[in-house]
Amino acid sequence: MRLIDMGKYLLAKEVIKDKFWIVERNGSKCGTLRLKNDELIFYENNSRTETIIDNLDGFKFESNNNKKTTVNISIFGYPTNTDTVFNESLQDNVATYTKTANSKQYFVAGYWGILFPMGWRPSFCPRKKTLESYTHLGPFISESDMYLAIKRKGQENEKNNFSTSNSADMLA
Repeated sequence: MRLIDMGKYLLAKEVIKDKFWIVERNGSKCGTLRLKNDELIFYENNSRTETIIDNLDGFKFESNNNKKTTVNISIFGYPTNTDTVFNESLQDNVATYTKTANSKQYFVAGYWGILFPMGWRPSFCPRKKTLESYTHLGPFISESDMYLAIKRKGQENEKNNFSTSNSADMLA
């Protein structure tokens, strides 16, 4: 491992209290910081190198206690699960965004019902790729609206299954 000065403007977001942080530079993830054997070690994603940090002046630490676990900001009228959104756009009437400036992983704002093989499941701000892969309901502005739509869809499916089985019984 080598010792270097990491510069300024790095934000370390706490993941595990006093042990592990995600490090961001200008809103993009650039590495991790971990405490190992009383040394802080910075892993830099691009160069894939580890550096022992002896000076924390270039880091601003954000503790997990300050994190909100509730709905944060809204885009195009739909809630998101993050404090800051990047690359927001409206694609096919769906509000999409990324969680970092350079991310290629898009999320969709709002509450959704998604039909997985085991049935309808609620989802809050799922990946756009998930919606492209599965049948879905939404977006909904509130969680209660989503649950109501999922319940109605489930009842609709039960009626269809009941009428299909009765028709089959009559023909037999």
